[in-house]
Amino acid sequence: MPHSGPASGVAIANDSLEAYQEIKLGHKYRYIIYRLSPDLKQVIVEKRAERNETYNDFATTLLNTVDLRECRYAVYDFEYTHNQMPRQKLVFVLWTPSEAVLKQKMAYTSTKNAFRQKLMGIGVDLQATDASELSQQELLEKCCERSN
Repeated sequence: MPHSGPASGVAIANDSLEAYQEIKLGHKYRYIIYRLSPDLKQVIVEKRAERNETYNDFATTLLNTVDLRECRYAVYDFEYTHNQMPRQKLVFVLWTPSEAVLKQKMAYTSTKNAFRQKLMGIGVDLQATDASELSQQELLEKCCERSN
Protein backbone atom coordinates (compact mmCIF):
# COMPACT_ATOMS: atom_id res chain seq x y z
CA MET A 1 0.00 0.00 0.00
CA PRO A 2 1.53 3.36 -0.95
CA HIS A 3 2.28 5.85 1.81
CA SER A 4 0.35 9.05 1.40
CA GLY A 5 1.82 12.51 1.60
CA PRO A 6 -0.36 14.49 4.00
CA ALA A 7 -0.33 18.01 2.56
CA SER A 8 -0.56 17.32 -1.14
CA GLY A 9 -2.54 14.10 -1.20
CA VAL A 10 0.22 12.52 -3.31
CA ALA A 11 1.12 8.96 -2.37
CA ILE A 12 4.67 7.65 -2.13
CA ALA A 13 5.05 4.26 -3.77
CA ASN A 14 6.58 1.56 -1.54
CA ASP A 15 9.14 0.96 -4.29
CA SER A 16 10.30 4.57 -3.90
CA LEU A 17 10.99 4.09 -0.20
CA GLU A 18 12.61 0.68 -0.75
CA ALA A 19 14.98 2.14 -3.36
CA TYR A 20 15.93 4.86 -0.87
CA GLN A 21 16.72 2.27 1.82
CA GLU A 22 18.95 0.44 -0.68
CA ILE A 23 20.97 3.58 -1.41
CA LYS A 24 21.07 4.64 2.24
CA LEU A 25 21.98 1.34 3.87
CA GLY A 26 23.79 -0.55 1.14
CA HIS A 27 25.04 2.25 -1.13
CA LYS A 28 23.63 0.04 -3.89
CA TYR A 29 23.10 2.90 -6.36
CA ARG A 30 24.95 6.09 -7.25
CA TYR A 31 21.64 7.92 -7.54
CA ILE A 32 17.90 7.47 -7.85
CA ILE A 33 15.66 9.66 -10.00
CA TYR A 34 12.06 9.95 -8.82
CA ARG A 35 9.11 11.39 -10.70
CA LEU A 36 5.43 11.91 -10.14
CA SER A 37 3.18 9.49 -11.98
CA PRO A 38 1.46 10.95 -15.08
CA ASP A 39 -1.67 11.71 -13.03
CA LEU A 40 0.56 13.51 -10.44
CA LYS A 41 -0.83 11.28 -7.66
CA GLN A 42 2.18 9.13 -6.72
CA VAL A 43 5.98 9.42 -6.33
CA ILE A 44 7.57 6.60 -8.34
CA VAL A 45 11.12 5.52 -9.23
CA GLU A 46 12.17 6.50 -12.73
CA LYS A 47 15.81 5.37 -12.63
CA ARG A 48 18.21 3.52 -10.35
CA ALA A 49 21.78 4.32 -11.42
CA GLU A 50 24.62 1.84 -11.04
CA ARG A 51 27.55 2.83 -8.80
CA ASN A 52 29.83 3.45 -11.80
CA GLU A 53 27.68 6.33 -13.09
CA THR A 54 29.15 9.79 -12.61
CA TYR A 55 27.86 13.11 -11.39
CA ASN A 56 27.89 14.24 -15.02
CA ASP A 57 25.56 11.31 -15.91
CA PHE A 58 23.27 12.41 -13.06
CA ALA A 59 23.16 16.06 -14.12
CA THR A 60 22.60 15.09 -17.76
CA THR A 61 19.67 12.85 -16.78
CA LEU A 62 18.01 15.76 -14.97
CA LEU A 63 18.82 18.28 -17.70
CA ASN A 64 17.17 15.98 -20.26
CA THR A 65 13.81 16.67 -18.58
CA VAL A 66 13.95 20.35 -19.60
CA ASP A 67 12.65 19.63 -23.11
CA LEU A 68 9.83 17.60 -21.53
CA ARG A 69 9.03 20.62 -19.35
CA GLU A 70 8.98 18.32 -16.29
CA CYS A 71 10.43 18.31 -12.78
CA ARG A 72 12.09 15.51 -10.79
CA TYR A 73 13.25 14.50 -7.34
CA ALA A 74 16.54 12.72 -6.86
CA VAL A 75 18.78 11.25 -4.20
CA TYR A 76 22.51 11.25 -4.97
CA ASP A 77 25.12 9.33 -2.97
CA PHE A 78 27.86 11.97 -3.04
CA GLU A 79 31.45 11.05 -2.19
CA TYR A 80 33.92 13.92 -1.72
CA THR A 81 36.98 15.03 0.23
CA HIS A 82 36.89 17.78 2.87
CA ASN A 83 39.92 18.71 5.00
CA GLN A 84 41.81 15.75 3.49
CA MET A 85 39.12 13.37 4.80
CA PRO A 86 36.94 11.23 2.52
CA ARG A 87 33.27 11.94 3.18
CA GLN A 88 29.92 10.76 1.92
CA LYS A 89 26.49 12.39 2.07
CA LEU A 90 23.09 11.56 0.69
CA VAL A 91 21.78 14.58 -1.18
CA PHE A 92 18.09 15.20 -1.85
CA VAL A 93 17.49 17.21 -5.03
CA LEU A 94 14.33 19.02 -6.06
CA TRP A 95 14.77 19.75 -9.78
CA THR A 96 12.27 22.34 -11.03
CA PRO A 97 13.64 23.80 -14.27
CA SER A 98 12.28 27.21 -15.15
CA GLU A 99 10.95 25.71 -18.41
CA ALA A 100 8.74 23.22 -16.54
CA VAL A 101 4.97 23.48 -16.78
CA LEU A 102 3.52 25.44 -13.85
CA LYS A 103 1.27 22.52 -12.81
CA GLN A 104 4.39 20.30 -12.58
CA LYS A 105 6.28 22.85 -10.49
CA MET A 106 3.34 23.26 -8.12
CA ALA A 107 2.83 19.50 -7.71
CA TYR A 108 6.52 18.82 -7.04
CA THR A 109 6.93 21.75 -4.67
CA SER A 110 3.81 20.92 -2.66
CA THR A 111 4.78 17.24 -2.37
CA LYS A 112 8.46 17.81 -1.56
CA ASN A 113 8.19 18.10 2.23
CA ALA A 114 5.97 15.04 2.64
CA PHE A 115 8.31 12.96 0.48
CA ARG A 116 11.51 14.37 1.97
CA GLN A 117 10.34 13.63 5.53
CA LYS A 118 10.07 9.93 4.66
CA LEU A 119 13.77 9.88 3.68
CA MET A 120 15.61 9.74 7.01
CA GLY A 121 19.37 10.26 6.77
CA ILE A 122 19.61 12.90 4.05
CA GLY A 123 22.69 15.08 4.63
CA VAL A 124 22.07 17.96 2.22
CA ASP A 125 19.10 19.40 0.34
CA LEU A 126 19.59 21.00 -3.06
CA GLN A 127 16.94 22.87 -4.98
CA ALA A 128 17.91 23.56 -8.58
CA THR A 129 16.18 25.37 -11.43
CA ASP A 130 19.00 25.48 -13.99
CA ALA A 131 22.31 23.82 -14.93
CA SER A 132 24.46 26.19 -12.83
CA GLU A 133 22.58 25.28 -9.64
CA LEU A 134 23.06 21.62 -10.51
CA SER A 135 26.85 21.88 -10.86
CA GLN A 136 29.06 19.48 -8.95
CA GLN A 137 30.99 22.45 -7.52
CA GLU A 138 27.76 23.92 -6.11
CA LEU A 139 26.98 20.59 -4.46
CA LEU A 140 30.52 20.23 -3.10
CA GLU A 141 30.31 23.69 -1.50
CA LYS A 142 26.96 22.83 0.13
CA CYS A 143 28.34 19.54 1.48
CA CYS A 144 31.51 21.17 2.83
CA GLU A 145 29.42 23.86 4.61
CA ARG A 146 27.51 21.06 6.36
CA SER A 147 30.76 19.24 7.29
CA ASN A 148 32.18 22.09 9.37
